[in-house]
Amino acid sequence: MLIPMRTVGLLFLLLSVLAFTLSACGEERGTPAGENRQGIPAPQAPPPQLDTYPEVWSSNGYDGQAYEFKVNCFGEFDALETCFLFDLARVVVVDTEGTEFELNKDFNINAFSGEVTRRWILYGPPAQGLPLPGDYRFQYYQGTELVREQTVWYEPEVADYPRNMSWYREGNDPVVKWGPPEGVRPGMWYNVLVFSEAEELISLQFDWDVNEARLENVPLEDGDPAELNVAVFFVGG
Repeated sequence: MLIPMRTVGLLFLLLSVLAFTLSACGEERGTPAGENRQGIPAPQAPPPQLDTYPEVWSSNGYDGQAYEFKVNCFGEFDALETCFLFDLARVVVVDTEGTEFELNKDFNINAFSGEVTRRWILYGPPAQGLPLPGDYRFQYYQGTELVREQTVWYEPEVADYPRNMSWYREGNDPVVKWGPPEGVRPGMWYNVLVFSEAEELISLQFDWDVNEARLENVPLEDGDPAELNVAVFFVGG
């Protein structure tokens, strides 16, 4: 059977288009891993969450402005000692100018409030000034080996502190009152702290919109010397 030349040409064109399509499909099947069909890098899975949470904080009190460096364990733990931070020999913070600060290990359970701390922390001297803006490197050492490093960006921010504090006693419960600082807002919170020579630190947390706190059944006897502080906190200070 004879096929006209125009038909042959058309068949050849169709076969050519089909061959090109198959070739293109073959190229798509060979797309490198990590790229989509347009050659654009594909989204990557987020890195796993580390179990340490470093922070640079500002401090603003009646004795002046200062800095605070701390890193906490992040997550749920079965025991006080179950945490990456517990087995470390040192935690060092390197500031924006290359100065190194040694943090102090603080693992304990507050018997009064039940508050648990699994952290390394350093409170700067009073009136030392706020941290400078920039990157702060937290370095974690097991023995002499640097096993992890995290970087935190810090931008200075301060809040005023509570004033006109007073207290009285109802039964065994001290009741504390204070004047809220200007600018206190949702997301902030108060801590009432009792430093006693006879007992460990007592720390209780209260909502941002109150100006009075009752400390129920505080383990203090008449005549026990103690210092009472009220502080307002926010993320970063």
